[in-house]
Amino acid sequence: MKRGFTLMEVMVAVVVLSIGAMGIGHTIVSFSQIKERESKKGHAILEAVALMEENVAKPAPCVKPRRDQADTALTMVPVSRQGIDFTVSFECVPGGAPLQWVAVHETSGYWSDLTLKRIVRCEETDSH
Repeated sequence: MKRGFTLMEVMVAVVVLSIGAMGIGHTIVSFSQIKERESKKGHAILEAVALMEENVAKPAPCVKPRRDQADTALTMVPVSRQGIDFTVSFECVPGGAPLQWVAVHETSGYWSDLTLKRIVRCEETDSH
């Protein structure tokens, strides 16, 4: 009686272990891609919040409606920070107070719909 494994048994074991190793490797690569994508999303939200806070700390000039508009005016400004693109829009708030809506919208595609919107004080200008 011989003891040990046949060549066929060793080959089958190697194939089974190889398939298992490939599955584990694919899972590790998938987790790395998910981690990178979520890191970019987190970075995008932090940059959006920083943009919003800059508009709170240093008020922009008030957006004034033109004569042909009813009560609202909208200004949009593209902004890029550290490889992330945003659109910052300013919309006047009716009523006469020096306030306006500020919306920060991420346009790079890291988020399907990342928009922060807040009413902030604005600087009134005397230009008519």
